Parts: sequence; C-alpha cells; structure tokens
Amino acid sequence: MFARTLFPISARSPAPPRVPSLAPSLAPSLAKPVGLCLALALSQPAGSLAADLSCNSLLEPGQTMICSGFEPNWAIRLSCDGAMSAEFIDAFSGDGIKTTPGSISFATQDPWQLETSHPVTGSIAYTPGGCTDESDRVSDFTFTPTSAPGLSAPFFPFCCRVE
Repeated sequence: MFARTLFPISARSPAPPRVPSLAPSLAPSLAKPVGLCLALALSQPAGSLAADLSCNSLLEPGQTMICSGFEPNWAIRLSCDGAMSAEFIDAFSGDGIKTTPGSISFATQDPWQLETSHPVTGSIAYTPGGCTDESDRVSDFTFTPTSAPGLSAPFFPFCCRVE
C-alpha cells in the first residue's frame, strides 16, 4: 500500500472502471413492498396473541369446541366470538334435545378449569391425539366434568373436538 503512494500518479495502474450500482434505482421500488412485508410479518404474533387471549388461549375467534358425553347423552359447546360463551346441550331429559345458552368463566389455563352458568364445572386438558371417542374419532382435548345439571357422580372424561 505504501509503495503505491510513492510512485507518481502516471506510473500507477488505473482504477477499475466504476460500474453503476442498481441499488439506488431499485431501492425506492423495493422499499415499499419490503416494508409492507416486514410490517405484516411483525404484526402476526401480536394478532395471534390477541386472538388467543380473547378466548382464554383455548379457542381462536370463530372456533367452537364441542365436548360431548355419552351414557347419558349431554354436551357442552364453547364458542369464541371475541369472548367465550357456553351452551349446555341436554339429550337425556324428555323427548327432544334442549340447548341452553349461558356464560363461562375460567379459573386456570392448561388445564382450563371452568364453570358455566348452567352449572357445569370441570377441566379441559390439552391431550394431543390422546382422546378417542366412542366412534373412534381422535381428539386433542379431554373434558373431565365435576358437576353437570341433573347428573350425579361418577363422572367420566370425554373428548372435545374443535370446529
């Protein structure tokens, strides 16, 4: 490096020719799509976190979870429409199926300790592929009731499906 500076300018090798850079001409046209993609990518975790939190990290908005028991036949349907709601479906008293809407509250998450206004109490556990119902359908959630209207113990766990 020092040797080069000691030679007169006329003896030095010429600098390589400058190639025009594409960066200045592409930068404005790429900045908007790249910025938009970056903004969308960064907003996803916040959006999905808000979706999880709106329904106790159990359901996303628009989803329904149905936990149906048998012998006797009854079910609890949880719906997420910004907030969680519950319906008690009674197929064991009378001639028809009776659906009663209600509210739901959670004491814990994973397992989800719940109580509805019907009153149904119990817990839902995340059991990936660990619950098989009477029709051999495999589910990822198991509901273990501790009380249900008109029913007495013993209570048995049953599967929940998400729709």
